[in-house]
Amino acid sequence: MNLKDMNCFIVVCDKKSITAAAEILFLSPQALSKTIQKMEKEVDAELFIRSSNGVKMTAYGEILYNSAKNILNEYDDMVAKIRSLTMQNKGILRMASAFGILRFLTPEFINVFAQKNPQMHLEYMEFPDKYVLENIINKHCDIGLIPYTEKNNELEYIDLFKVEIFFITHKESDYYNCKEVSLKNVVTEPLIVENENFIIRQILLNLCYKEHIQPNIYFNTSGFSLSYKLCKEGKGNTISMDFIFEDMKDKSLRKIPFQEHPMWNVAIVYRKDCFLSDNMKKLIQFSCEWCKILN
Repeated sequence: MNLKDMNCFIVVCDKKSITAAAEILFLSPQALSKTIQKMEKEVDAELFIRSSNGVKMTAYGEILYNSAKNILNEYDDMVAKIRSLTMQNKGILRMASAFGILRFLTPEFINVFAQKNPQMHLEYMEFPDKYVLENIINKHCDIGLIPYTEKNNELEYIDLFKVEIFFITHKESDYYNCKEVSLKNVVTEPLIVENENFIIRQILLNLCYKEHIQPNIYFNTSGFSLSYKLCKEGKGNTISMDFIFEDMKDKSLRKIPFQEHPMWNVAIVYRKDCFLSDNMKKLIQFSCEWCKILN
């Protein structure tokens, strides 16, 4: 049997019907039945119990199902690694970055890298924090720039920079004129925070858990721009890094340090099982050197 046969078998198992599986695979039920029969003959065992209601795996079928899925996953993983390395060696690097990081690095980060490495092409893409992680783990990108609280076991982390998180407030807030605030105090007013796709929310929740307090979250946003807009309208306070605050240029809002001094830690990450090409090493080295200059 080959990989195509195994894939056909898996689809039949998942759909529990040769007819339904054949439709998905763009095969006739007769052709798919012949493939299954050929596989049964090869392993000298009945793989399905057939009935008018469909098919059900036998114990032999379950063994083949689990093994076939592992084989196909290994094959897909191998192909993805080879394609990634081929692209890297051709000078094509796919970098995923969390929203906001380029604001800190500045667009010159990409421009200077391109000038120093004209033989390379950097495909730079931005996503919410959670999706950067998924893109790296699923091999859709070669390398990523992400904030983090805990490290994923599948990834290698190289710390680049960390910045402090501030309390952002509006004129109607009781805390507007404070020089410093405590998390225990500011939760008495509504908070506007980014949703679960962003690490800054997790940083806030971790601090609240540590201090045994419940945050008064008024609204979950999909980005800091809306957080600032709602804060300006007096709907609630928000939290943000200072470089974001400076970029927003809103004189009606104030940034105030927390007594707890929470930090937004950013790292460059890549899969532990990936082969680091010379071009990838150049990008990693450049990123580290660039952040040393900024820090």
